Amino acid sequence: MAPKRHLGLGKAAKVKKQKTESEEPAPSEVSEDKNELTVEMDEEVDANDAVGQLVALWRTFLLSEEKKELMLNGIIHECDRLLRKKHNSGETSGKDADDEIIDLNGQFHAIYAQALSSLAFFHTEEEDKVAQFFTAARERIQAGREQYPESIELLFGEARILMNRIPLVEVSQLTLDSKINKKHPEVAKSLDHSLSKWEEAVSMAETRQEYKHFNLENLDFLQALDDFLDMSDNFGKVHMEGEDSDDEDDEDKQVDLAPTHPLHSREILKNLDLQSKPPADLRRELCKRLGQSYLMEAEIPSSVFTTLTYYSKGQKEINGLTKEKAQKISQELFNTALKYLKDAQDEQDPDTWANVAEAMISLANTHDLESKEQESIYKEAEDILTRANNATNGKYDDILENLLLN
Repeated sequence: MAPKRHLGLGKAAKVKKQKTESEEPAPSEVSEDKNELTVEMDEEVDANDAVGQLVALWRTFLLSEEKKELMLNGIIHECDRLLRKKHNSGETSGKDADDEIIDLNGQFHAIYAQALSSLAFFHTEEEDKVAQFFTAARERIQAGREQYPESIELLFGEARILMNRIPLVEVSQLTLDSKINKKHPEVAKSLDHSLSKWEEAVSMAETRQEYKHFNLENLDFLQALDDFLDMSDNFGKVHMEGEDSDDEDDEDKQVDLAPTHPLHSREILKNLDLQSKPPADLRRELCKRLGQSYLMEAEIPSSVFTTLTYYSKGQKEINGLTKEKAQKISQELFNTALKYLKDAQDEQDPDTWANVAEAMISLANTHDLESKEQESIYKEAEDILTRANNATNGKYDDILENLLLN
């Protein structure tokens, strides 16, 4: 259960006709001790509609650049108040004695659950509390689903909670040596569970043609997903601090994750492809990230090949790599990168075409000068880049010009 909550925000989602025992202030004046909270409400929201006001307050929290635990506690406090009031009245909807309209629905339970889980972000160092917040959120989702099994809002809310749980509960316990087991469940499966709820919500909204659900609050799920994917990419980067900045060891070092590591992107993509209809946007994003990872991995061997071929012809090897070995490794990595980048292409996004063309140029540079293979790859890259350049009104003029000069 959530810890003792701040008082003074129970009516934070109200604008007028406040008749509580504590006579709490209007939203624009809500404050507690030295902390002051200002909330602007949409004029279209009925001042007597308790859930409508709660929705507005939740939206304000989600869209605020600096999220405050004070506001979050206020949202939870208001949810508690509405539940108690309806429980005491014995009804789930309707007006009460002071004309306050309280129609509890799936959206109410979704907000309540998401607010509970969001408290975890303010207590990341306290594992027990984090676990309690997500347990309470799950219980609230279940309670809501029992009453409103067809609620789209509950599905979107559950997807978001499951997504937030991954970094705060599962990833936080991982190390570079972690393996998938009972203690460390496969993160890809947790991601799949979250995505399945999201897809179910999207499908239901499309079937009912209730496009209002595709709003900033629900689409924020995609940002949470993007944050998770960034975390996956960066997991294993060790920054060497406290040394001279000119020292080569001071650079960020990439520690490769084992293919069996729960955060490996290929594991996530593999599980995604097991779905009958994997989300196209997510699959493209994963492929793009995998492609970029292989491009980065190819930088060192391709640089060694270029140096030994054109600048240090008398040198036999660099970093243990001969010219031939560096060429072979870099070509394999560039080809793998291209495989993923081609899968990441979107016909509506010329930048994704250009990504493929630039990777092809890098691959061509590792082939023997003026060889048939090199010229063929350059030509294909030129065609793709020309198309992307035309579609973007000359965005790739410089790259295309440099290519044509070769």
